[in-house]
Amino acid sequence: MVIGSSLLAAQAANAFEIKHSAGVLELEQTPKKVVSYDLAQLDTLTALGIEAVAVPESSYKNSLAQYNDSPTVGTLFKPDYEALKKIQPDLIIAGGRSAAAMDELAKIAPTISFASDPNNFVDSVKDSVNSIAKAWDKEAEGEKLLEKLDQNIKQLHDLNKGKTGAFLFVMKDRVMTHAPGDRFGYIEELTGLKPILNARTAEELNQPRPEADSPEAKARAQKSADELSTVAKANPDWFIVLDRGALNDAETTAAKTLENHAEIGQTDAVKNDRVFYVEPNPWYVVTGGVSNLTTITDQMIEKMKTKN
Repeated sequence: MVIGSSLLAAQAANAFEIKHSAGVLELEQTPKKVVSYDLAQLDTLTALGIEAVAVPESSYKNSLAQYNDSPTVGTLFKPDYEALKKIQPDLIIAGGRSAAAMDELAKIAPTISFASDPNNFVDSVKDSVNSIAKAWDKEAEGEKLLEKLDQNIKQLHDLNKGKTGAFLFVMKDRVMTHAPGDRFGYIEELTGLKPILNARTAEELNQPRPEADSPEAKARAQKSADELSTVAKANPDWFIVLDRGALNDAETTAAKTLENHAEIGQTDAVKNDRVFYVEPNPWYVVTGGVSNLTTITDQMIEKMKTKN
């Protein structure tokens, strides 16, 4: 009986349980060989001292720079199943870009995913951090990381109390604004800046992308232009800007585009350098990892303190 009890205790000690978007995954022991197609979770894993054995092809920077020399297993969108089989991972974390491959990935190894909620962005990040930290018995480390992030968010909210802001997505000479609920509509949560536009409805968010040059596409383009005019007329205190062309160190055009824009160029924010140009890779590619978000908020604090 004593031996049996000891064996059960040892098995329980080695058991692994992790809560994720599709439920709870239980394994007999903690995974040693992890592959993550979700770069936000890769960032969190790395911050907690859990290193992935292989990664998708990408340009890794900042907290993820160590993975530039790691084995690759396809791209963010298209996993390389043969490469995965050779590595024989114990756990795969799928990302939003590889969500369609979940079933195939699960044939190779237990597969999980984490969803990011644009309407509750910070809480969804915290949920994934807490889930990963608890599963790997690193709750103390996770709490410390989240405490720093919370401090940064509070400082930004204090700096921006009573101020307004808008997120602008720039592609060469095109400028689009993101409202709450959109992919980058979470700046109010991070910064405390009050948004100009109302939050997207569920119906708006679930609309399929219209075909190019269709009446629906033209209507959407007109709505986007009208929203940008609304933002410009509101003359917000800050613009948060992502220059899509600058991703992976390509051409940077956003500053010139905004200065030359008939409406945005006349705003006080542009004229008085109250524009925060985000580093594209952390925002566009990685997004919701705890270390990544801490770096993002550090950078915003540094900029916004100079204009407070």
